[in-house]
Amino acid sequence: MNKKAKRDFIFIDESGEPGDVTDYYIMGLIHVTDASLKKLNIHLGAFRYFGTIKKELKSTRLNEVQKDQLLNILKLSMNDGFLKASAIYINKNEFEGNYLEDRPGYPKDATRFRHFAMRRLLEFHFQKFPAESREVELVIDRFHSTDTKEQQMRNYLRNETFFLLPNFLHITQVDSQYVELMQIADWISGSVKEKFFCASREGL
Repeated sequence: MNKKAKRDFIFIDESGEPGDVTDYYIMGLIHVTDASLKKLNIHLGAFRYFGTIKKELKSTRLNEVQKDQLLNILKLSMNDGFLKASAIYINKNEFEGNYLEDRPGYPKDATRFRHFAMRRLLEFHFQKFPAESREVELVIDRFHSTDTKEQQMRNYLRNETFFLLPNFLHITQVDSQYVELMQIADWISGSVKEKFFCASREGL
């Protein structure tokens, strides 16, 4: 029987960018609780120690064997406690929503596009995997370099009309260098990129 959670943690990272540089945009998240995080940290510590891995656990920095080992750790954690993951993939060439191009009432805005994608990812996730506790902390890779844009993101995600989202206790930006679970979120979004974008490009 799993220990009852006191807090949920959601870690979000992206692959691609919300402007014109890439023709895809991906966001991935990993969802753990304070109880499952303790067990996961033990597995990740062993993974680093026995695999002599000193670099970040990002998709572009792991070889195929290490990726398989990391996937097995996540599967083990899913069976041994609470761990869920979700991702969204946007092909910009087929996207018909707002903020990628100028439209009446919705000017082109990379920041708003990023916030919109994040909201839809979170709504999709929480419909399938509700929070295990009343305290939900959202941890995001450091997308915004200004306080103004960071506050806009917080205000947007705390909009009361988004009834599918929980009331986030904290919304924090961090650097993935010192947050291991953010590196796992990067690995999730990077894996989606490899499967759906890189594969399609190779087939052209």
